[in-house]
Amino acid sequence: MRVMKDSGVYWIGSIPKNWLLLPTKRFFRTEKRIVGDSVNEYERLALTMQGVIKRSKDDSEGLQPEKFEGYQILRENELVFKLIDLENVKTSRVGLSPYTGLVSPAYIVMTNDHKDNRFFYYWFMFMYYNEVFNQLGGTGVRSALNAKDVCNLPVPSIDYEEQSRIADYLDSKCSKIDSIIEKQTQIIEKLKEYKTSLITEVVTKGLDPNVEMKDSGVEWIGKIPKRWKISKIKNVAKTSSGGTPSSGIKEYYDGNINWVCSYDLHGSVITESERKISSSGADVISGTLQSPNCVLVAMYGGAGTVGNCGLLQCYAYTNQAVCSISFEKSLIVPLFGFYVIKFLKEFWMIYAVGSRKDPNISQETVKEMYFVIPSIDEQLSIADYLDRKCFQVDTLIKKKEQIIEKLKEYKKSLIYEAVTGKREV
Repeated sequence: MRVMKDSGVYWIGSIPKNWLLLPTKRFFRTEKRIVGDSVNEYERLALTMQGVIKRSKDDSEGLQPEKFEGYQILRENELVFKLIDLENVKTSRVGLSPYTGLVSPAYIVMTNDHKDNRFFYYWFMFMYYNEVFNQLGGTGVRSALNAKDVCNLPVPSIDYEEQSRIADYLDSKCSKIDSIIEKQTQIIEKLKEYKTSLITEVVTKGLDPNVEMKDSGVEWIGKIPKRWKISKIKNVAKTSSGGTPSSGIKEYYDGNINWVCSYDLHGSVITESERKISSSGADVISGTLQSPNCVLVAMYGGAGTVGNCGLLQCYAYTNQAVCSISFEKSLIVPLFGFYVIKFLKEFWMIYAVGSRKDPNISQETVKEMYFVIPSIDEQLSIADYLDRKCFQVDTLIKKKEQIIEKLKEYKKSLIYEAVTGKREV
């Protein structure tokens, strides 16, 4: 059994007795090679949660430069760091580039003459996984580390043979873990697709497979049971929206009143909101207090957000990006209405307006949306059936997500133990 010693660094813990910790600058140097007029000779690269990937120069997602002459060159086998906005723990930080190309000048590039930097990559990934960069970067929205800070970070000084052995071990183990995670992720996606198709089938066709059908008159709804009706939401519900208290006034948010925003809507039941406002905050926003059993729909945020919904089961105010739908109870059972709104998720964009990048809908769009209307008894049966089936699917999804989280935690601990010598390989 290998003899260990205290490293003297709290986030590293013990290391093998014969290991040394030296500053990164003993193994790497920083270089910022601005591409300039050679911009057309290189592809664009980006540091993502999946590592360093190729990215089109025409990709318009996120903030984009007008020109790429100010970008820097990243070469194959070099380390790249994104150590800005360290308050945000859910973003990529470290990459080992498999390509040569261009990256943002805000990135830190570390280079050396080694042929294989995989061990160092895993070392810095251990720091990333354990949020060490975030702890070292201080507090505040501008929390960051610069190239000098990285150069002074401690790394193990071990011989090349041991580096390679640890890297090979982690490559093999992490590859197997990632493969299992990918399979579990695919199963989750299939379960979600099944759930969506189930809702679509039941809220447009009902529960009786032998019922006589008719054309709904709406292309994307298709055929519906002959006894069902088609109407617009404005004929079966009232709609309203809300507002946002000034973010600069603290007392508006120091309260216990539920306040729901568009990004809180994930297709689930809302029994309490994460965000709260005070009575004075509620007084200054437009909109009224929404009652339980109304359905909330996101109107802003582009294709990824528009149409996201929730079934309110508490009293709450909303922001201006949320449309509240209060169904006439003699016509629509709220839970059935919620499932129909979930079905409509993929169709709101047909009527959205605005830029290609950020199209939105309005209350008027919601009012004009078509809605299926079975009898109240059928609505109750459909809502009960979908509640039971969706609960079963959601339970399976949750179990798969728990497996993925355990695998991710195992991967993190495996990397930590290997690169700090606690696990002998």
